[in-house]
Amino acid sequence: MKRVILVLVCLVGWMAVHAQKYYITSQYIYDLYLINPAAAGFYKGCYTVNGFYQKQWYGVDQAPTTQILSFQGPATESLGVGVYGYNDRNGNYGEMGVQAALSYEVLLIKNRRTTSTLTFGMAFMGEQSSVDYSNLSDEAMNDPVVANGIEKGMGLNASAGALLKYNHYHAGFAVTNILPQTNPMYTEAEDPDLTMDLHFHFGGTYKLNHRDVFFEPLVMYRRNGDVNSRLDLSVKSLMPTPDRNLSFWSVVAYRRDMDEKFGKSTGLITTAGVYYHQFNVGLEYQLGLTGARSDYGNYYKLVLGYRFCKKRTKGSIPCSEIRRNKRKYASKTVKKLFDNNEQ
Repeated sequence: MKRVILVLVCLVGWMAVHAQKYYITSQYIYDLYLINPAAAGFYKGCYTVNGFYQKQWYGVDQAPTTQILSFQGPATESLGVGVYGYNDRNGNYGEMGVQAALSYEVLLIKNRRTTSTLTFGMAFMGEQSSVDYSNLSDEAMNDPVVANGIEKGMGLNASAGALLKYNHYHAGFAVTNILPQTNPMYTEAEDPDLTMDLHFHFGGTYKLNHRDVFFEPLVMYRRNGDVNSRLDLSVKSLMPTPDRNLSFWSVVAYRRDMDEKFGKSTGLITTAGVYYHQFNVGLEYQLGLTGARSDYGNYYKLVLGYRFCKKRTKGSIPCSEIRRNKRKYASKTVKKLFDNNEQ
């Protein structure tokens, strides 16, 4: 039994290192640059700071827990920057890391009806992985394949991407794990090669006719070098209120594993949140549809955010709704909110 537990610990560590950090990139609904560095500084008028705390399998010792802190914003009119740090714990396996991204935007078209840009991005990541053997039983510690104490290793990698914007639509492509494995914990001859992940995404922003309700649908398809893939469908909505300092938002998402012939559902996600002045608070709940999630429960995620806007915006309208051509899409109520925010 102890050996089985040890094998599971090592398997979790291998999966975390030999694939993109899915416990990080799953937050892309809130920070798109987590899967595509070209999206760093996506909104030119604001700097945003977001924090995420995710907890799975309540009541299970050493259950997966992840904390992420990210920052992104424009450095110049054409340059965008994004930085995030994370801390992940899953049983006896732990990992900490930091990634810095830089994007450069090229203007393609700009006239009264159309604005189109193409952005390129590059990111570099450093990580430290560790496996703690100190709390294993004496019987397991006597196993020759088990190291004493804590085994650690550090590694570096990179990702790149491109993002096309056309008015209020955007489409992007990104590739991760460009560099070969550099973490000494996973460079033995019997260790599998590090594989790349490919991300494709498409989204936009829409306003409900005659209503101050905005929708941001987003489709993401991810394919791993080991030929496993996932499809995500999500919609983020925003509803301003007569109080310009208060807006409500929500997210509904569906995730599907595309490896099998007809695919298999893996999860449903719902999030509710509030923008108040420049603060953002939300709570996410994921209903797992796999066997493991059914046995051990689902997970909750706390989302916290704060924004700094160039025009010292004091209202609750988030950066994604501060448009260049706001007069065409916003109703009188939202126009008034925009006008008040820009004073």
